[in-house]
Amino acid sequence: MKRLLLSTAVISLILCSQAQAFFEEEGRCQKRDLKGHWVSYQAEVKANPHTGVCKFSIENGKVEGACDFSLTDDQGNPLTGLKFAGDATIKDDCSAELTMDFTPFGRPFVSTFHLQFHRNKKSFVGRWENTFGALGTTNGVKL
Repeated sequence: MKRLLLSTAVISLILCSQAQAFFEEEGRCQKRDLKGHWVSYQAEVKANPHTGVCKFSIENGKVEGACDFSLTDDQGNPLTGLKFAGDATIKDDCSAELTMDFTPFGRPFVSTFHLQFHRNKKSFVGRWENTFGALGTTNGVKL
C-alpha cells in the first residue's frame, strides 16, 4: 500500500511539474514570437485625430511595411502606401517596442509603439507616439 501511495505521489509530482513548465513557457515571449506578417490599426487621439492601417513583416527584429492613413497631404492627396522600416524588441513579459521610421522613404517622422502582446502571441494592444507630437492607440493581429 505504501508503495502504491508513493508511486502515485511521484507520478502526480511529475505531471504537475510538466503542466507548470508548459504553462510557464506558454506565457513567456521570445524574439521569435515577433516573426511573421502583421496588420495593425491605429487611432490618433491628441493633435490631429485620424486612423491608420499598417501591414508589416518582422524578421530578426527588423520591421518593414506600409501604412494607409485617413489623412491627406497639403495637395489633398490621400496618405496611403507610406513605406517604413524599423526595429522591434520583446521582453519575457510580452511587452514590446516597435519603431516605424518613414524618413528613408521621404516622410520626416518616426512612430514609436509601446505594445503588450496577448499570451497567445498572435495579437497586441498598445499606444504610440511620433516625432511631431501625435499620440494614439493601436491594436494588431498576426496574419
